[in-house]
Amino acid sequence: MSPTAVFIVLLLALLVDYMSIGPNSIRDRLAFLMAVTAIREGFNGSPLDVWTVEQLRGIIQGLLDQTGDAYIAGASINLIIGALIGVLWIYVVGCMLPVKASKKLGRFATLQFKPSGLYRLNLPLWAAAVPLGLMSDLSKGFIGEMTHVLLDIATAIIAPVPAFLFGAV
Repeated sequence: MSPTAVFIVLLLALLVDYMSIGPNSIRDRLAFLMAVTAIREGFNGSPLDVWTVEQLRGIIQGLLDQTGDAYIAGASINLIIGALIGVLWIYVVGCMLPVKASKKLGRFATLQFKPSGLYRLNLPLWAAAVPLGLMSDLSKGFIGEMTHVLLDIATAIIAPVPAFLFGAV
C-alpha cells in the first residue's frame, strides 16, 4: 500500500470504530483488520516500531534481572516478546470469532472486545491492534506463521479499498 492508502485505511478504521458504523460484531472485526493492516504497512520497521520493541525489551530484561540466578533468567527476550504477541493474537482470534462458534469451541469463542458507546473509540480493540500491527513480525512458530499468512491475506483484501473509495493509489 502507498503511504496515502495507509493513511486512508487507518482513518477509515478510526471512523468505523468511532462512529459505530454497523453492528458491534462486524464493526469491531472490520475496524480491527483495517487498523492492524494499516499499522503494519505504515509503521513496521519505523522509529516508533524500534522504540516500542526497545522499551518492551528493557522492561522484560529488568524483570529477568530481578530473578537473579534463577533458571528463567536465561530466557531469550526476543522469544518472550514473540510469545507475548502470539498470546495476544490468540486472544484476538477469540474476540473475532462469532459467538455461535462457542458450541464447538467453548468459552474461547465468547470473548469480545468491550463494546464502546457512540462517538467513542473501543480502547481494548486499539490496545490490541497497535502492538499487533507493530510487532506481529516478532512471533515465531506455528502461531507466527499463521499470523504472517493471515495478515498478508487481510492486506491483500484491504489494500484496494482506498483506490476504490477515493481513487487513492
